[in-house]
Amino acid sequence: MLRNACPLISEIDRLCEILVEQGAAFSLVKNNWKYIEPAKGPKVQGLTNIESGTDEAPQLYDLKSDIGEKNNLAGKHPEIVKELAALQKIRDDGQSK
Repeated sequence: MLRNACPLISEIDRLCEILVEQGAAFSLVKNNWKYIEPAKGPKVQGLTNIESGTDEAPQLYDLKSDIGEKNNLAGKHPEIVKELAALQKIRDDGQSK
């Protein structure tokens, strides 16, 4: 289920364009990159057999060349993971206030 998290970070308007909730985790989309934060939980939902997007490792996808999100590029682009994870931390800090 996608949920608008912008009220959580209203003081940072620019993030409203790139932050979405994805299952048990939040994902960030910036340019052609999609980052999904590490999260615990099943990778596939048992009753529906639908992939949840959940993984205990960070996920990074190039949506321009991999719209199906099949090739996790987090290991090949740690600098992009670091940048998007920092944006995720801003969201976390805003939520905890």
